[in-house]
Amino acid sequence: MRGRHAAVRRSVSRLPGVVGTDQFLSARRRLFGLAAGAALLGALLLAPTAGASVLAPQSGGSPNADQISDLFVYILIVAAIVFFGVEGALIWCIVKYRRKKHPVADQIHGNTNLEIGWTVGAAVILVVLATITFLMLPGIRNPPNSSASGLNLAGAQYRLQSDPGKQPPSGKSLNIAVNGQQYVWRFTYPDADDNALNNVFTYEQMVVPTGTTVTLNIRAQDVAHSWWIPELGGKFDAVPGYTNHTWFKIAKAGVYNGQCAELCGRGHANMIASVKAIPPAQYRIWYALKKRQIVAANAAAAKARNTIGNPRSQAKPTKITGAAVVVTPKAPTQTAAIDAKKLFVQGAGQATACGACHTLAAAGTTGTTGPNLDKSISGDDKAAIKTMITDPSAEVAKGYPDGIMPKNYGTALTPAQISALVDYLYASTHGKTTP
Repeated sequence: MRGRHAAVRRSVSRLPGVVGTDQFLSARRRLFGLAAGAALLGALLLAPTAGASVLAPQSGGSPNADQISDLFVYILIVAAIVFFGVEGALIWCIVKYRRKKHPVADQIHGNTNLEIGWTVGAAVILVVLATITFLMLPGIRNPPNSSASGLNLAGAQYRLQSDPGKQPPSGKSLNIAVNGQQYVWRFTYPDADDNALNNVFTYEQMVVPTGTTVTLNIRAQDVAHSWWIPELGGKFDAVPGYTNHTWFKIAKAGVYNGQCAELCGRGHANMIASVKAIPPAQYRIWYALKKRQIVAANAAAAKARNTIGNPRSQAKPTKITGAAVVVTPKAPTQTAAIDAKKLFVQGAGQATACGACHTLAAAGTTGTTGPNLDKSISGDDKAAIKTMITDPSAEVAKGYPDGIMPKNYGTALTPAQISALVDYLYASTHGKTTP
């Protein structure tokens, strides 16, 4: 027995040179691995999206994004406790039972209590994580009601589109259709009729009112895409022939950026998206202007089609004394009289309808976005009214922010239209006979 122990000691005594070399090589490998890992981590942290929120998903734009971030942090804390506990026990065992103090490893046959402990512990951790997740899931999936300061969704133009998905308890939301196509996003806004061809739409940037619950119908036109604005919630696939749904509710004005998160072709990197949140009053003005542009464009297209297809619109030769001449319609010599009331109620071209935002008894409008003109300009002269139209920032009505009124009337309307509108407003608010 003594001889056997002596042989073991002699064998171990011969190992230091080899072991030292192995330890040196192992140390170099570990150092290289740590350097590579540090370089990779640095590259990830320098990426704009990753750097915005190092330990958790981006949030701050919508309650569902905040809930996702909070849930991630809770799971991360539990995972960190498990990680450092396991790694700490591993390091302790490596140090305490290192080969220098124990050249011959002890043979053990397990520890029943320890094995039962880590099995039960893992099950408890799983139950805790599942409980937290299911408690927070409704706040992530279910849209809340709009805030009192949000857009009033009572009008027919805000009716839900087909297959609107889960709605807030009030049943009202701004329901926008999101269509992914190579390589751009199209956003279609609801209106009061069934003709989708005259709906307001935008590309790349979605415009929404603050304080308002916005629900999305997400579809794809060609290949699979993925809708993702990190600060407004999780990713949702856009799949041809299928509709996915999500929601967000933005409290403060700003621009929230994202892009397609599914490889959809060679132009995938350029398929960006953003959501611009503006106050409800500004949103109503923006929407009215876009609607006016679409109506005007449709009318111009219809007129062009009728002109092209109408034989009477083509010039015809007429034989006079044997010579063929072309008869063309004469241009009107005078401009038709301007209907100032119609101009106020309906707008013209790029000029938004004044009545969409203002109350004026003579015109029968009841807009509340801007001041009540029956009261606010009843003491103004024509020069002041003209300044109010062409330079709205010169004197901002009390209680209304600067910029709420479009500043393009001076260029979008002709001098004759501005003059007619000024005369109409002056007469309507000073007890005169209106045109």
